[in-house]
Amino acid sequence: MTKIGFIGTGKIGQTIAFNTLMGGYVDEAVLYDIIPDLPEKFEHELRHALASRRLKTEVLGTNSLDDVTSCDVVVVTAGKPRKPGMDRRDLFVENAKIIASLAKELPKRNDAIYVMVSNPVDMMASIFMKVSGKYTISTGDQVETMRMRSFIAKKLKVPVNYVNGYVGGEHGDDAVILWSTVTVKDQLVGDKVDKEEVERYVKSIPGDIIKAMGGTTWGPGTIIEEIIRSIVLNENKVMSIAFPHYFEDEIVHISEPVVVGRKIGPSLESLLDEKDRWHLISATKDFYSFYKESLNRIQILA
Repeated sequence: MTKIGFIGTGKIGQTIAFNTLMGGYVDEAVLYDIIPDLPEKFEHELRHALASRRLKTEVLGTNSLDDVTSCDVVVVTAGKPRKPGMDRRDLFVENAKIIASLAKELPKRNDAIYVMVSNPVDMMASIFMKVSGKYTISTGDQVETMRMRSFIAKKLKVPVNYVNGYVGGEHGDDAVILWSTVTVKDQLVGDKVDKEEVERYVKSIPGDIIKAMGGTTWGPGTIIEEIIRSIVLNENKVMSIAFPHYFEDEIVHISEPVVVGRKIGPSLESLLDEKDRWHLISATKDFYSFYKESLNRIQILA
């Protein structure tokens, strides 16, 4: 029996929940949101869709956090979304308070693996784990990884399944393509693509989509479902998610290729070339510096 809690039923929360439940591998799902009536009506929508697919998943929509109990996986999308022109880090103070509050309550009723989606996603994962003491991952750079693969496939006019490779570091503008992992038909991509063009695309396309569509939903919603599925079904896929790293006096969440199943690991960081490993170290230091500065602006443990 697999039970998943979805904390937040906004656009991205709805998309992730829909994709997950349509996979047919979840026995129970709880949909929580603070907005009155929203999770209950979303429950009905999902029940209609499940009936069409002949799936017997049981669903509960609720405005009470007390109903989120005994979950194996808890997916957190709660918080304010990124708006046009806004950096993910701009959301830190407002969303950190929300995430810290959830981190104090959810573990009381759930011995789960926590999957953070709320932005700035890596820092929110660190906040949640700092407050709760529970193992937390961030969806990290798996979204950037798929954006990178799709763009290279389009430029080279090859099927996207011919392209492999990963993006690492911190999710967002500071993400870095780990070029030593990028292959096309199992051959290093080399000079087949303009690397600067690929990097620009990976970093600029989210903002372009937000301006035109109001948010990035369909891509991340599908990609994040794959992370959930790999955990629940113990698929042990290699993905670029952010998992806990111990750095100086804090736990920080940085993405690198890692095996994702019921347990997270081992990491493939040792297989990267020296330049890519340097980028990950640099990303960790930068993350830590901003994270510590931001922690001083709030009282998350109060």
